[in-house]
Amino acid sequence: MFEEYAAVKPLDPWEIGQYLKRIGYTGSREPVKETLDALIYAHQCSVPFETLDPHDFGITVDLHPDAVFDKIVRKGRGGYCLELNGSFYRLLISLGFEVRPCLCRVLLGTEEWTHPIDHRTNLVTVGGRTYFCDVGVGGPMPPAGLDIAREDWQDLRGELFRVAPDLPGWRAIRRRTRAGGDLYNENCVAERTEMLFTTIHCYETDVQFLNQYMSGNPQALHVQHRILNLRTADGYRAIWDDEYKELRDGQILKTGIGDNLHQILEEKFGIVV
Repeated sequence: MFEEYAAVKPLDPWEIGQYLKRIGYTGSREPVKETLDALIYAHQCSVPFETLDPHDFGITVDLHPDAVFDKIVRKGRGGYCLELNGSFYRLLISLGFEVRPCLCRVLLGTEEWTHPIDHRTNLVTVGGRTYFCDVGVGGPMPPAGLDIAREDWQDLRGELFRVAPDLPGWRAIRRRTRAGGDLYNENCVAERTEMLFTTIHCYETDVQFLNQYMSGNPQALHVQHRILNLRTADGYRAIWDDEYKELRDGQILKTGIGDNLHQILEEKFGIVV
């Protein structure tokens, strides 16, 4: 029998404290919905999605829990979905939450339903309800737990999301875009599908297989492109290859990176490499 993620060793009290310090969280640790929402938002605003290891350094990502903790917490780096949502899973179970991983297909408005499975996130059950909880994309994921049993629009920190049935076995995360400008959809359609997810149980071997391809195959998106995303209090920050983009107060700002990559990484994403 393959080992499920539930067998991952929890963080010890010192590691929990260091992790919470890394994301700037000082609130309650009680495993309730309010804590979950606050942790998601703090994580999204503190730990960037980034593909520097596979793209810039040619390193296949190490998903061993200790290696991920060292990278994100001790070294102040970010990571991509398998690292970030896997690490967040470990934090949540250490705080007493009921969590299980699920596999996803990232669309970000492309409507390409044939896109391969390329993402993992977490489903968290609190008070008898199950929530989609993602800290592994940056933006534009829900900034709090999204109730997967509801199909109406849910207002999460002023952003609107809903869960809609899709292909058999799949559900879609729909998002209403910002009026006047959106970092991830400059054409400003009224709404779009960000991600498909399934509630089928997945296993350690599923994620390890994805990791070998996504961070080690020359054809993989994360190897071919430098991608960074980070939520901010009033928008998002992002890098795609050699362009920096920022959504601030409804306005999209763009600039070429040139020779300023290390400066931008440190000033905008808190990453020192």
